[in-house]
Amino acid sequence: MEVWLDEWNLIPGRRWIPALEKAIETAKTAAVLVGESGFGRWEQPEYEGALSEFVDRGLPVIPVLLPGAPTEIKLPLFLKGFKWVDLRGGITKEGMDQLVWGITGEQPDPEKEPAKSHGPKIHNLPFLPLGDLLKGRDEELRTLETNLHGPTAATAITKTQAIHGLGGIGKTRLAVEYAWRSGDRYDAALFVVAESPEALRSGLADLTRLGIHNLLPVPSRAQEEEVAAVLAWLREHDRWLLILDNVDTPEAAEAVRKILPGLQGKHVLITSRRRNWPASVRKQPLDELGMEEATAFLLQRTDSGRASFKDDPERARQLAKILDGLPIALEQAAAYIARHQMTFSKYLEIWEKEKEKVLDWRDEDQMEYPASVAATWQTTFSQLHPTATVLLRLTAYLAPDPIPLDMFEKGAAIVEETVGLLLEDIGEEDSSQTVRDGLAELAAYSMIGKEGETGTVHRMVQEVVRSRIPEGRRPGWIELALRLVNDFSPPEPGDVRTWPVWNVLRPHAAMVTANANKAGITAPTARLMSHLAFLLWAKSLYAEAEPLMRRALKIDEDSFGQVHPEVAAALNNLAQLLQATNRLAEAEPLMRRALKIDEDSFGPDHPDVATDLNNLASLLQATNRLAEAEPLMHRVVQIFEKNLEPDHPKVAAALNNLAQLLQATNRLAEAEPLMRRALKIDEGSFGQDHPEVATDLNNLAQLLQATNRLAEAEPLMRRALKIDEDSFGPDHPDVATDLNNLAQLYKATNRLAEAEPLMRRALTIDEGSFGPDHPDVARDLSNLARLLQATNRLAEAEPLMRRAVEIFEASLGPDHPNSKIVRGNLGVLLAAMNPGGPRA
Repeated sequence: MEVWLDEWNLIPGRRWIPALEKAIETAKTAAVLVGESGFGRWEQPEYEGALSEFVDRGLPVIPVLLPGAPTEIKLPLFLKGFKWVDLRGGITKEGMDQLVWGITGEQPDPEKEPAKSHGPKIHNLPFLPLGDLLKGRDEELRTLETNLHGPTAATAITKTQAIHGLGGIGKTRLAVEYAWRSGDRYDAALFVVAESPEALRSGLADLTRLGIHNLLPVPSRAQEEEVAAVLAWLREHDRWLLILDNVDTPEAAEAVRKILPGLQGKHVLITSRRRNWPASVRKQPLDELGMEEATAFLLQRTDSGRASFKDDPERARQLAKILDGLPIALEQAAAYIARHQMTFSKYLEIWEKEKEKVLDWRDEDQMEYPASVAATWQTTFSQLHPTATVLLRLTAYLAPDPIPLDMFEKGAAIVEETVGLLLEDIGEEDSSQTVRDGLAELAAYSMIGKEGETGTVHRMVQEVVRSRIPEGRRPGWIELALRLVNDFSPPEPGDVRTWPVWNVLRPHAAMVTANANKAGITAPTARLMSHLAFLLWAKSLYAEAEPLMRRALKIDEDSFGQVHPEVAAALNNLAQLLQATNRLAEAEPLMRRALKIDEDSFGPDHPDVATDLNNLASLLQATNRLAEAEPLMHRVVQIFEKNLEPDHPKVAAALNNLAQLLQATNRLAEAEPLMRRALKIDEGSFGQDHPEVATDLNNLAQLLQATNRLAEAEPLMRRALKIDEDSFGPDHPDVATDLNNLAQLYKATNRLAEAEPLMRRALTIDEGSFGPDHPDVARDLSNLARLLQATNRLAEAEPLMRRAVEIFEASLGPDHPNSKIVRGNLGVLLAAMNPGGPRA
């Protein structure tokens, strides 16, 4: 063993840097002495050259704390992964034995039980262990441990494992961390970059120079002979782990497959973006980190480098969500924050303003990844077929949610058109690839994750793909994605039968219309935006629906002028939402404007005119102008029956509305046959379990209850409730209406204990859907108050009834029948609370 203490080991007159480099090349261990002045000027050439060389070669580095060394020592990040020899308490035999053991690798005391190794004795691992900075990979490490060393591993035919996943997901880090944590299971951990056949051969040949026992350097230095020697050694020995890294291209995968048969039963770890491997290779997918782990990583990784602030945990979680748990993006963000000593809030601000620049940023001194986020996938992008490239670009303007893959196949004409445009841009000739094959190629490279009939693209991939499209070309790509989603979207978004498609399509429609709106693209933006808004309205998501409806109306007005039928449709949609949210005074002029546009455009007897009349009549009825509403409703029925088949659903809707008005004016005998006809039409049109049928059942059941046929009414109400719960879920306003109706029937049949929980549930639903000041909430409060009164809980009932009066009077005015009824109910309640006293 040769020990170099300082420049006195150099012969005077000789060039000292080459001599130092030569010494470093042959050295097996470096000891870093830390004295009273701390770590010293580690940046000086001797330290920098020695440590860089040792870290790159994966050789031991022993930090030694000497007596007088400070308690807190600021170190470069890479040194924190090494085990220290602490002599600050004095130079003892035990401490020196430990130092000798680290330098020679031999246990000084033969009677002492050998300590467990902290990694393989010989290795060329490219990274130091992360320790507890490795977050969210415990399960994956256990899987590797089980597959390679578990109870079934001894009898398993294959020991070869392929860790596959998106670039930057942490495959290499997981493999290296497993090697470090393998304890003394391996005598050698051998790391070979295998991104190409040439790299594989070169990496295998380099192993001859690692000093492995019984693997002698090849005198000729001929690469073929070196590779053969390494493969022979691997076949003849055990207790080694071979990591073949970045096997991403077809050529690299083929080269690796050729050497695997000779390594059967040995421990080989492959890291690859490719998910397609033969059955002889056990595949282990790797996904992004969860939010908790990603947040913890950001906080710990930046702990000594960022400018701390009280909202750090909240901002770190926000950043982890934006980066979607992608390890390379998390590391890049943490390195950037540490490099500039900034807060999480400042980084988030920079991200929004300079996203593309940040994605390209990399600092070798700070980052422990070999490339930036933006550069990580560039090789894969360059290998994709034009069809696969087009599909990936189209997904970049959709949401990072499951995408219905059938949309691309049904939109094959748009994809084909787009491929032609791309080929013109890049100056290549067409080489045909089907949409299905393009999707399969993206999945094979882990650029898209497939699950059943849907696929997902990581939001960071989307960010990078968008950044790679020239700015002037981006509106064109947005329009193509918009057309794709629009053509795939089902008509009638208010019909629950279209919801299985709409539920998956919804986030993509929202994302692409937002992108299109920002880019100033009007068609078919307004159409898709209106459909999405109507879907949200049907789901009672009014706050989300309204801005979309208003924007669609503005686009149509700017595109078609003020008096176009498309504008009338947009006006009607917005007016119905305003009515549902109790803004009747705002809704009415919009409805009247829509009616005039359609009458002027189509004449007085067009079905669109009937729709406008129907909406206006419903609003008039809601504001107690029944005499104005009735002739409009009769006219609606006449127009629909004249223009449509007698069993059309629109005829049923018109009949139902007219029947309800007749019931409100106490003409029950006239109303009942209309309700029964509407029910029959809707059951024939939609089937037995459609929400339109539930509406018909509810209307008819209420009429039956009003005519004291309670036994007939109850099963209809129960059926309506089940249909709406199955269709909309448990928290929809239509479910609240069903609950209220059934509760009222229970109350009428003296089943008060059954009625109360239904009333309370209905109140909760309506308050959540409409807010605290909606007439439906007042209805619920009044019903519950009257039940409490019936069970002699007058003190509980009074504040509910007073609140109902306030809501009705503020919403509908003091002269509306509902206001008068509830005011009278309050008077009866107060009289019961204070017999003989004055009434409020």
